[in-house]
Amino acid sequence: MLEGRELKAQVIGYGERTVEDIVDAYLNPELPPEEWDLSRLVDKTKEFIYILEDLTPDQLQGLGVEELKAFLQEQLRNAYDIKEGQVEQQRPGLMREAERYFILQQIDTLWREHLQAMDALRESVGLRGYGQKDPLIEYKNEVYDMFLEMMTQMRRNVIYSMFMFQPAPAAQGATA
Repeated sequence: MLEGRELKAQVIGYGERTVEDIVDAYLNPELPPEEWDLSRLVDKTKEFIYILEDLTPDQLQGLGVEELKAFLQEQLRNAYDIKEGQVEQQRPGLMREAERYFILQQIDTLWREHLQAMDALRESVGLRGYGQKDPLIEYKNEVYDMFLEMMTQMRRNVIYSMFMFQPAPAAQGATA
């Protein structure tokens, strides 16, 4: 991340995983596809990827869960290319800088929050011994879950930030 290599692939990977999370959260594969609330799925997808304003639930009719994920991931990749074109028009190389900035910003912010949450957990986990549970095992399990949640939040925040990123127009040269 610090060197800024292959960040586009990283961000697109974040987006693809976020799309999977959205589909998993909004569709119950045990229900028949006719009962799926595709409009809520589309609305949630548009929250993260506003460029997909033309996406409609009708486009998703008849697709299975995996097909939906693949379709929405393809839409994400296309939208990201469009966004990159818009940003690069402002200044070449700006998209790579934005990717690096947003990833590092999220890592910094969320890691600090994670460390504070670990401190709070460390203080409270000792009480678990009274409940006949091994405090060390409880601590390890909860810290691992907290870490996974932090990584999920980072992915979501980065992809949201990348699509919401609106660079300021380049300033015109000052006239004297």
